[in-house]
Amino acid sequence: MRIRCLLRIVAFAALAVLPRVARGQGFGLNDIGSCAVARGYATTGAPCRDASTIYWNPGAAATLPGLSVYLGGDIIGVNGGFTADTTLHHYSANVPTLFVPTAFVNYGMQLGPRRASVGIGVYVPYGLTSQWPANFPGRFEAQTASLRTIYFQPNIAIEVIPGVLSVGGGPVIGHSDVVLDQALDLSAAGVPGVPATFGQFGIAQGTEFGIAKLSGSATAYGFSAGALFRPGHDFQIGARFLSALAFRYDNATARFQQVPTGLVLAGGNPFNLPAGTPIDALLAPEFSDTGALARQGVQTRIVHPLQAEGGIAYTGLPQTTFDVDYAYIGYQSFQNLPVTFTGPAGTAGLSRILLEDYTSSWSLRGSAEHIFGETEHGIAARAGFSYISTPAPQETVTPLLPDMNRYNLSGGLGFPLARMLTLDVAYLHVYTAGRRGRLSERTNPSETAAELNSGFYTLAADVFTASLRLHL
Repeated sequence: MRIRCLLRIVAFAALAVLPRVARGQGFGLNDIGSCAVARGYATTGAPCRDASTIYWNPGAAATLPGLSVYLGGDIIGVNGGFTADTTLHHYSANVPTLFVPTAFVNYGMQLGPRRASVGIGVYVPYGLTSQWPANFPGRFEAQTASLRTIYFQPNIAIEVIPGVLSVGGGPVIGHSDVVLDQALDLSAAGVPGVPATFGQFGIAQGTEFGIAKLSGSATAYGFSAGALFRPGHDFQIGARFLSALAFRYDNATARFQQVPTGLVLAGGNPFNLPAGTPIDALLAPEFSDTGALARQGVQTRIVHPLQAEGGIAYTGLPQTTFDVDYAYIGYQSFQNLPVTFTGPAGTAGLSRILLEDYTSSWSLRGSAEHIFGETEHGIAARAGFSYISTPAPQETVTPLLPDMNRYNLSGGLGFPLARMLTLDVAYLHVYTAGRRGRLSERTNPSETAAELNSGFYTLAADVFTASLRLHL
């Protein structure tokens, strides 16, 4: 028996998945290179003297002599929770500890009076992992979600004016993987042949009868560019641009797993079946290869936003650098996202467009660095602070990403281990003030935050990072 209402649940679940996992981009991973993390991401005006400058300012890579290799990784711990308005019950998120690697290689050379370089970076600029307990009421929106996008960035840089102006850039190749597990609510399912839902026949809200498991991957292409200008001995001005990348998840897959409810039909039910008939048996055919909840495909398009950043640095004090940067991130690409089913949901005409309504985001960043001892072989002490505004409107604070304004405080050290080898370590804490949000999907642009939001989210994170710099 094919139940159209179940198709609607499938549509609702899948529609809430792939595009909205991209909201993890509101929690963009700027933790690229331990020196940059220690400096609160304020490195565009005065880039770190390592190959991660391929990301932070592609033009500055020309100033690195010889072979420079920078390898490292971040350990990220995310803490958060949700407190419901009606019960005041608090649900703690159980996000696993994450490890995010980075790798950069740059080779600098002399071309007559000018310096130039070639290199490549591999890093994760966007990502999300969210996970909630089994009894979380928002599990019908997201139980577990993961987004990971890896960028490969070849780079060429050259000094246009020796000692004054260098520029650089190159193509960017991105690969993105997305996964979501989401519970399905039987009470929201409609009864076939009757303009009503199972909830109207006594099925309690939050009755889980299945889990939707969705996954997909895509590849996209873009470019990066940057410049470093030194108008005098005491000041430097830098700028970088990373283009938007449009990922098309054309071969994403939806799989479904039945969860026993233990419920039975009452007498006089709309199916005209005997009282005591197990609802699980009634639903089981929908999870078969020919049922509405069979494995099927879904397609969507997610644009990873552009990044533009500029900074000015002061280097007039001995062995000391101050840098202030301003960054713009074009999250406004998350306005309306089309989703097309290639299985039963598509046949039923349930493909639709999700409402996102994201705005652009901006960030103000500042850093200080002092080197004790020789410039190339001394111990570097670093500190930074940054503020990042949220792109999510009040109506779009959800279990997948309860995004909010973030304050980052960081510090770190650089230790010479040998003449050509340096260890950088850093710690960064992400603080937020919390924000009201919702548990259910927004289906109409007229719905307001006051109508949708039903509790208070908290979010914090700690980042520990270490990198090795080899310079030959």
